[in-house]
Amino acid sequence: MYTRDCYCPNPYIDIHYSHGLFEKSSTINYLHYDKDLILEFYRVGESDIHIEGNHYHISDGDMIILNPDELHVSTRKDNSYFEKIVFHIKDTLLYPFGGDRNTFFDTLSKKPKGIGNLIPKEKVMAIGLDQIVNYCLSLAQKDIFEAQILITCKTVELLSELSKLIKKTNISNQPVSANKTVNLMIEYINKHYTENITLEFLSEKFHFSKYYIAHLFKQNVGISPNDYLIIRRLYECNNLIRANYTIKEACYFVGFNNYSNFYRLYKKHLNITPQQFKETVKT
Repeated sequence: MYTRDCYCPNPYIDIHYSHGLFEKSSTINYLHYDKDLILEFYRVGESDIHIEGNHYHISDGDMIILNPDELHVSTRKDNSYFEKIVFHIKDTLLYPFGGDRNTFFDTLSKKPKGIGNLIPKEKVMAIGLDQIVNYCLSLAQKDIFEAQILITCKTVELLSELSKLIKKTNISNQPVSANKTVNLMIEYINKHYTENITLEFLSEKFHFSKYYIAHLFKQNVGISPNDYLIIRRLYECNNLIRANYTIKEACYFVGFNNYSNFYRLYKKHLNITPQQFKETVKT
């Protein structure tokens, strides 16, 4: 059985511990992004993750960094044993100290999308990131008052060490094993998502047949170029709603030209309605 234990030691950090025999239905397997900074430490097991079109293979001891706006999807082998510790870290982590997470750790927040997300086991162990993560999990499991403060301190230490590592090694500029054509298409869609980008358009722009492009994109990203465009628009729409745009204004700003179609696609891909999302933002 695959189990995910969730701990909320304070309002700024959630810690999830997933462990057990992995099954197909055990995790999110669609392209999405999270509203928090995510740090994933893989204790046991292998996984593949696509982040903004780039592919990473993850093994025991590796760590993944995901910024709030990085689209990603994970895939794992069925019926394999798996252990993973995941930190969800909110922007408000340092509010009690007069600052915010992005200001203090801008190396992480300004990291290029899909680049430098993997911290390999050797670097994780060399600076003791695995020890910090395991210690925080053990504190969270004890459910004592001191854990609230200690986990905050250790998480700040964790972010500090990651920030120094990225500055020191220039890890954000290191290439990953990914298809260059798909990367160029992802980059183009990210910059021009408000425009009418069709498979025929991509075929002409990148000089491949539309059938080859569709196959290549699906193979590397897990979904079609059109679905990627839709999901990119939907998440950008959410950012506008957070910034107090009306739902209709956000809909048209990101490139949808039919509100009924937008509403249907929103519910299909995000599993809630735009109005329900707006209510969560208010809350």
